[in-house]
Amino acid sequence: MRRRLLLAAAFAAAALTGACTADPPPPPPAVTATPVLTGGAMIANDGAPIPLHTWPAESALRAVIVAVHGMNDYGLAFDRPARLWARAGIATYAIDQRGFGKAMERGHWYGGERMADDVVALSRLARERHPGVPVYLLGESMGGAVVVLAAARAERGLLSGIVLSAPAVWGTGFRATVTLDAAMILGSLVPDMTVPPLRVATPSTDDPMVLRRMREDPLIIHRTRFQTLAGIVDLMHDARFEARKVDVPVLLMLGDLDVHVPRDGVAALAKSLPPDTRIALYPKGRHLLMRTLDGDRVTQDVAAWVSDTRRALPSGADARAQACPALMTRPHRGCPPPRAAAPRPPKPAIDGKTGNRLPTPATAPQN
Repeated sequence: MRRRLLLAAAFAAAALTGACTADPPPPPPAVTATPVLTGGAMIANDGAPIPLHTWPAESALRAVIVAVHGMNDYGLAFDRPARLWARAGIATYAIDQRGFGKAMERGHWYGGERMADDVVALSRLARERHPGVPVYLLGESMGGAVVVLAAARAERGLLSGIVLSAPAVWGTGFRATVTLDAAMILGSLVPDMTVPPLRVATPSTDDPMVLRRMREDPLIIHRTRFQTLAGIVDLMHDARFEARKVDVPVLLMLGDLDVHVPRDGVAALAKSLPPDTRIALYPKGRHLLMRTLDGDRVTQDVAAWVSDTRRALPSGADARAQACPALMTRPHRGCPPPRAAAPRPPKPAIDGKTGNRLPTPATAPQN
């Protein structure tokens, strides 16, 4: 049924192409210079100004987080987490990725590789500005997929680890394949058609202030072009397969109430990441894990992990995931009770004189 609907949508889109005029895509970037930080922007290697938000540490600097926002959002999404990290001696850098926020060509899709290159460039600049201080990447939702690509292509020694908060990675199986194909078709045929946000039963946050900001902030995109949707789906697909190239410590965080990311895709991603990847599952967590009413607990977990990637998380979310891995794919079912071990048969009694086995009570002869 879903396949027929997707194919019908593709043919309907084809019928509309005569009435649509697509804007030319952004020109391919040319490598012209070394990226630099200047004022409130990073000047990328193609000369493009990338809006930059910074939160300096309020105490002795212990780590730097380069934070990457999700779909249709922009760098200021990390304002509250970054303020809490600043108190813990952690500086935060966050850009408005190309096509989002105040970046040029707002609403256009530049490609996952270009976005990952920008994140790697900012990581190098952060390390140059803070020599000897560990640099971590953190990606939320779509930003998680970008972070995976960036970590996969970053030179050894640049990053000390990555944090993936509800990473947007594509699912597995026939349904995911058909949806991917349909997205590519629509993105090619009607790139400038837009769609509103998908309504779901469980919103991405339970914080009314965050929901209000998402509704009223003019820098948040509320209607997404098909070209962008196709690009994001392609990015989600690539991230799952690039994950095997990641060779730094990883903290993977997911909420039980998150209905926005394909859980089978996240589970497949976890298997491709390094074997010592720390998984944290939050029972009250929604898609925007650090921007819910309980989000400060998640933010504190991040601060603790970047301070020492080997220590247990203060919330216990990692212990919960280790005790019940099934929660990643089926949180609504809870943790199944452990199977009772089958009782062992009693050891046979041996006659000390003859060495023969004595009959057990169940088989003893009756008088």
